[in-house]
Amino acid sequence: MVSFFLSYHRDDSFVARLIDDALTVRFGHEGVIRAGSDDDEAEFGRWVDQLDVAAVIVVIGSGWRSGADRSVRAPDIVGRQIARAFAWGGPVVGVLVDDTEQPAEEELHPSLRPLADLRFWRIRLPSAYSDNRRLVDALAVTFDTDTDTDTDGPDVPVLRDEAPVRPAMPPPSSAAAVVYSTRAGDLKVVEPGTPGRSSFSDPTTYSTRYEVDTDGHQALLHVPLPSKDFGRDFRASIAVEFRVTDPAQVVRCAVSDAVPPLRAFLVDTCRPVTRRFDVDEIGDAETAVRELLGPHLLAPGGFTLQAVRTRLSIEREIDPFQTSPRRITPAAKRPRLRPLSRRVRRHRRPAGNTRFTGRVTGPGAVFGVAVEEPQRLLVARAPAQVPVSQDLSVDVRFVTEGQPVHPDAATARLKSLVVLDAGTPVTVTVHAPAGLHAEGPLQQTVLIRPGEDPPPLRFGFGARTPGLHRVDVTAWAGGTFLAEVSVDVSVATGGPFRDGQPRGASLPAPHARPGEVTMEVRFDGTRYTFQLRSDHGVLFAPVVESVTNTPTAAVENAIRELQQVARGGSRDSPAMTRQVIRSAGIGLWSELVPREIQDQFWQVRGSMSAFTIATDYDVVPWELLHPLSAQQDAGFLVEQVPVVRRTYGQHATTAIGLDNPRFVLPAKAPTGAREEVAAIRAILGADDGEPITRADELLDLINSGSLGALHFACHNTFSADGSFIDLDGGRIRPALLTEASIRRPLQDSVPLVFINACRSAGVAPTYTRMLGWAQQFMASGAGAFVGTLWAVRSESSARFATAFYQALAEGETLGAAALAARTGQQDDPLDPTWLAYTVYGDPFATAA
Repeated sequence: MVSFFLSYHRDDSFVARLIDDALTVRFGHEGVIRAGSDDDEAEFGRWVDQLDVAAVIVVIGSGWRSGADRSVRAPDIVGRQIARAFAWGGPVVGVLVDDTEQPAEEELHPSLRPLADLRFWRIRLPSAYSDNRRLVDALAVTFDTDTDTDTDGPDVPVLRDEAPVRPAMPPPSSAAAVVYSTRAGDLKVVEPGTPGRSSFSDPTTYSTRYEVDTDGHQALLHVPLPSKDFGRDFRASIAVEFRVTDPAQVVRCAVSDAVPPLRAFLVDTCRPVTRRFDVDEIGDAETAVRELLGPHLLAPGGFTLQAVRTRLSIEREIDPFQTSPRRITPAAKRPRLRPLSRRVRRHRRPAGNTRFTGRVTGPGAVFGVAVEEPQRLLVARAPAQVPVSQDLSVDVRFVTEGQPVHPDAATARLKSLVVLDAGTPVTVTVHAPAGLHAEGPLQQTVLIRPGEDPPPLRFGFGARTPGLHRVDVTAWAGGTFLAEVSVDVSVATGGPFRDGQPRGASLPAPHARPGEVTMEVRFDGTRYTFQLRSDHGVLFAPVVESVTNTPTAAVENAIRELQQVARGGSRDSPAMTRQVIRSAGIGLWSELVPREIQDQFWQVRGSMSAFTIATDYDVVPWELLHPLSAQQDAGFLVEQVPVVRRTYGQHATTAIGLDNPRFVLPAKAPTGAREEVAAIRAILGADDGEPITRADELLDLINSGSLGALHFACHNTFSADGSFIDLDGGRIRPALLTEASIRRPLQDSVPLVFINACRSAGVAPTYTRMLGWAQQFMASGAGAFVGTLWAVRSESSARFATAFYQALAEGETLGAAALAARTGQQDDPLDPTWLAYTVYGDPFATAA
């Protein structure tokens, strides 16, 4: 992700905010960090020393000349920030506001004298929007990996046909490779000229047949490439001859058009080369690019580039700078900051039904200004009732609000939707029970483009077994979960066919967050279905494993052993105890995670930024996983990356409410509970209010919708029948939150709920699903939930809680706060408490 730091004085905030808006639109919500004249210098210094940043942008206007030349002769906070940026050595881009003069060397403090040699971009107020747009375009060419490009000629479709496998199918095209998808998700490639290419039409073995074009093709690309001089670019005309040499990869990556992945590959490959040359060294730059792009290059998506011819020209002769000194070179990669100060503010996109695009047109529209557009809906529809043996389909659509849908549609409005100009791929997966036999692929990818709705997706089934069957539809962008809906289908012997109403769900911004990986786990009583999702470029197929016994007994044995260690009941030495805990995690990894998922994990591990476990069957303590291979061992998964869970049906939010915290503190609270509450009050700046002690008071507060953050410091009793917490006036159980889970009263305040008690994350079976505190609170609209998987030590649990709250209050994401709390509690080898916590929510959510 490209990141910029924006420095300015309060008097220059208009231009700074204009730049901020434009950069946010072009590079995303996390691409801009602002620090104005009110920000603390020490906090800034700690931050900039560790930031993975593309450039520091310095805005110089009237704020630099007011008072007694405060930033020039005797640097104030902003001046000292800029001096720190020069010392850091990364690129600095200067912006002069209106007619402000560039500071001369003799009037500058020694630490700021590099400003006199800086090339400055000028933004004049009468033409601020157009000047700002050119600035951001120049930043995109120099630093972005996804610069907008144009092509001459039509698209090049390579995925010609896709059809469910049936007993009698027409012969495939003679010029295309045929790829068959098996029921287990494997791919079999049959090249042109292979005898009996139609003999694979066995629907019991294969589900889908794809035809992939393997002929030779040509494309002409026109792309901007950066030079050594920021703001003066090369224009590359690249003629490429290519063909598909890996048809299976085309199917895995769902490459319908060959041009976009080839364009991205060539731009990413050429950009570091041209960045080494001045514009007057265009001949040398062209030679270097030609040497790099030799024949027979392998490109992502299954392509081989057989020949590439490149010509460079000078893209822009406009010099928007006042002077022509210091050249800007790209920043070296630096580790990304872990704790982010609350005083260095990440800019957030305004809430509401506004959608930003990277290119805005129309009367009065300017780059970086929000444009109101209708919101979209995710709509799924299936028949409500079908007779046994009849075929049915589940139709899934992404519909712009205002477009016609079924009159009985139950829909929800979309949140702010950010779609890339070139479109954003969204994968839809359908999960159905064994009573509905899939007649085709259960996973399809669609491209959502600005201003248009994609065609509907159809998922076919055959009704086999009488009963009520729930079909879950989920939408994903890479490893980022977007939304879900469920439809019920009743199958009856000799019953009628009756249509059903669509179900709708809100869809947040459909873009994959870099490095986010989700392991989806489903269990239907006899089979586990695993699927690993990421933005790695490969769409991994689901992995289905049958089990003879549920893992409940093994899990309970492992938890009993860990509880015994936590209570100090182990007779082993500290070193041996650590091995016992480690072996439990390795056993869970090797016995419950399929080998295919393990292999996929190691493929994406290097770029992983967060790991989410999405499951509605929570008896397995996935937080205990210890990935291990013959070559790799980085410890427990929760030591490596932020790890959270999500439960199906939870409220989607990237904000967590910490305001107005309330504390549940029964009369018979654990030892140290009152000290724990006092410490958390101090961290959150909360008043010393009375704690909640009565069950009816707590339930009324939850159902009222006025609940802020909620922290339990209490005992939780867990048995096979479920959990309960004893309070004055009665026991509160997860089942008592059923009303809240339907009405969702917490979705406006999105509070953090933390039950710091023994095994508060345990679940118990109900009529149709597993039920526990996490599922009920998240379904009620909570922003995050934290609980334990087994009995924990009071002192250790208090330390974990305070470390977690401290990190979250300082601006850490939910996942990073959990990681910090876990890794900070490992000093006692006899205490596995740090492994006992499970966290539900969005790993990138932050305190509201």
